Amino acid sequence: MRSRFVRRWIAWVSIGEACGFAVAAAAGVLAEALRLGDAERLVLLVAAGAVEGAALATGQHAAMERDRPRRAAWVGATAAAASLAWLLGMLPSTVGLPEGPWTVVLLVVGGVVLLATIPVAQWLVLRRPGAGRWVPISMGAWLVAILWTAAPSPFVDESSPVLLVVALYVVAGALMAVTVAALTAPLARSLFAR
Repeated sequence: MRSRFVRRWIAWVSIGEACGFAVAAAAGVLAEALRLGDAERLVLLVAAGAVEGAALATGQHAAMERDRPRRAAWVGATAAAASLAWLLGMLPSTVGLPEGPWTVVLLVVGGVVLLATIPVAQWLVLRRPGAGRWVPISMGAWLVAILWTAAPSPFVDESSPVLLVVALYVVAGALMAVTVAALTAPLARSLFAR
C-alpha cells in the first residue's frame, strides 16, 4: 500500500508541476516574442509563477490520502509562494546587482529564501506535529530539481527556433517535476498515506 502511495504521489505531483512549469515556460517565450520590457516580463512571469504553484499544489493535494489540509489554503499558499519565488529569482536580472563582494552574499541569501518560499508556505498550512520536516526535505528536493532548468541553456541561443526552445524547457520542467516528486515522496508518504 505504501509503494502505491509513492507511485500516486510521484504521478500527481509530476503532472501538476510539469503542467505549471509549462505555463511559466510559455510565458517566458511569449515575453521574448513580444519583446517585453523588464518590468512587463517580471509581472508576466510572477503571474505565471502563481499558475505553476497552483498546479503543483493541486497535484500534491490530489495525491494526499489522509490529513489533507484545506484545498483552498494549500493551493493559495503554494501559488503565492511560487509567485514570490519567481520574483526573487528574476530580481537580479531585472534590477541588476551591485558589483562587489556583497553580491555573492546577496545571491546566496536570496537563493536560500527562494528555495524556502514554497516549503515554508506549505508548512504553515500543515500546522501539525512532525510537519516541520517538510521544509528542509522540500528545500533539498527543489535545490536538486531546479538544476534541470539550466540544462537546455548550452543548446539554445537567440537564433534557436522557438519550438526547440519550448520543447527543451518543457522536457527540463518535466524532469524537474519528477525529481521534486520523487525526492519528497518518502516524507509525503509518512505525512499523507493511509
